[in-house]
Amino acid sequence: MTIQALLDLVDGMYPNAESDAIKVGYMNLAQEDISPYFGLVVEDDTTLTVDEQDAYEFPTGLTDVTDIISLGIGGSDDPDDRYDYTKYTLVKVNENPMVWNSFYQVIDSSGTKKFAVYPVPATDDYPIVIRFKKALTALSTTVFTGSPEFNSNYHSMLAYYCAYMLAFTTSDDDKANGFMAMYDARLTDIWRKAMDDEIDNPTYNRDNDQWHSNSRFVAGY
Repeated sequence: MTIQALLDLVDGMYPNAESDAIKVGYMNLAQEDISPYFGLVVEDDTTLTVDEQDAYEFPTGLTDVTDIISLGIGGSDDPDDRYDYTKYTLVKVNENPMVWNSFYQVIDSSGTKKFAVYPVPATDDYPIVIRFKKALTALSTTVFTGSPEFNSNYHSMLAYYCAYMLAFTTSDDDKANGFMAMYDARLTDIWRKAMDDEIDNPTYNRDNDQWHSNSRFVAGY
């Protein structure tokens, strides 16, 4: 569905006088909610190590370390192949971040999220390769010919959420609850499908660090 078609659907479900820009803004809030299920898997190698620096900016499209599927640092400034990388594992900073070859999330003084690696790099310009689920691109609030970049079977969810917000902000509680129930039902479908897919095609294979002692590797590179 195009953005205009979604706006028409919203107006048909819940007639209102709100601006189109505000309504698309509500749809973008819903997109943020469902992005972890539909985000495209991308690989970024634009980040380079800096001597004695542990924290780095997220690449474009990455919003949280939990969206990282794999992270590896090259063994040189020009790695020979995918085996010339050291794999890093996600850990929780408030539990035990100082685990060999690990990465975790930090927030700087301005409130910006970053990823940090341990041990701290001791050289410059070694590539950090990150495979992650890229956040869905926000819908335009001025041009309505485009479409959401996820499965069209679920586009109507954005209209449900938008209608919910319109009803909620006018204290039309019965209608708001009804639209949210419609949205939650579809979200539950997505969650169940994601769980089934994870069982059939696990994101993380069973592994043991001792199997790879004294070796460099990044799964899937």
